[in-house]
Amino acid sequence: MRTTQRTALSMFIERGFDDVTVGEIAAEVGMAPSTLYRHFRTKEDIVMWDEHDAAIDVALDRALAGRPPLEALRMVFVDKLATRYDVDLDFQLRRIRYSYPTKQLHAAAVEADLRTRATGLEQTMTKPNRPAAAIIAAAASLLALDIAIDRWQADNAKQSLAKRIEESFPAARANQPAGLKPSPRHACHGSSRTALPVRHSHIRSVKPDP
Repeated sequence: MRTTQRTALSMFIERGFDDVTVGEIAAEVGMAPSTLYRHFRTKEDIVMWDEHDAAIDVALDRALAGRPPLEALRMVFVDKLATRYDVDLDFQLRRIRYSYPTKQLHAAAVEADLRTRATGLEQTMTKPNRPAAAIIAAAASLLALDIAIDRWQADNAKQSLAKRIEESFPAARANQPAGLKPSPRHACHGSSRTALPVRHSHIRSVKPDP
């Protein structure tokens, strides 16, 4: 999957996202389109997939068991997400610099994250209007992360992503809706909640080439 992702990204950068078909990517990496679709549901998924998502999801689930949502998200973004970017710096810079200006990629990632993260956060809240509060908290965390990543890539990663995240989250925490705290059920049963994927894209399906 890693080889497929990196090969596809190079093709997208060279020719444009819409001008590269799934069949061409499959041929380039030596597999059938149907096999590629077993790994990636959409063409966007090829770019947004991350091999470390499962580990990040586990860390986030644990962090949410005893912390307010935005604090838990900030901690995991700094400890897990930023570390991953540091280890694979050149590729992550290429991926971000391509996906952010490519509207369908960036929009798909943000929309999927907002939906899945809000759904999970709702289960950690105790206030009556928790669906709205969950959406607000999820949107605030996504905005803070997007600002951090954009600033990080804009200065060619001269400042670490962890530092950029730490800079962007105080404003998000200041606007956190009142009552966002772990629910007793969640605090006692940390694994009873649906995990919150960090960056996935499940918006637009791409049909295999005939």
